[in-house]
Amino acid sequence: MGLNSTKCYRCVGEIKNMIKYEKTKSGNQRYIFKLCRRTRVENYANQDYKSCIDGNIVQLTKEGLGIRSTARLLWLYQPQYYRKGLFQLP
Repeated sequence: MGLNSTKCYRCVGEIKNMIKYEKTKSGNQRYIFKLCRRTRVENYANQDYKSCIDGNIVQLTKEGLGIRSTARLLWLYQPQYYRKGLFQLP
């Protein structure tokens, strides 16, 4: 299937509890979990939705990088970086 994470964060369901649901406007396959009825996209085009981004933001901040340089290194748009909730606007 190509999913990064094999479990639903809400119901902790396995991949066998997922079924194809529909396609997004960009043509990516969307799946739905049978138990909690939450949907998930197979491959996100936006880097902001990847699960490893939060850990990378924290790690780079501890190493002393600023907001702009961290956003540039992780290929994030700065408003998305603020939306993560890890930092507040000055």
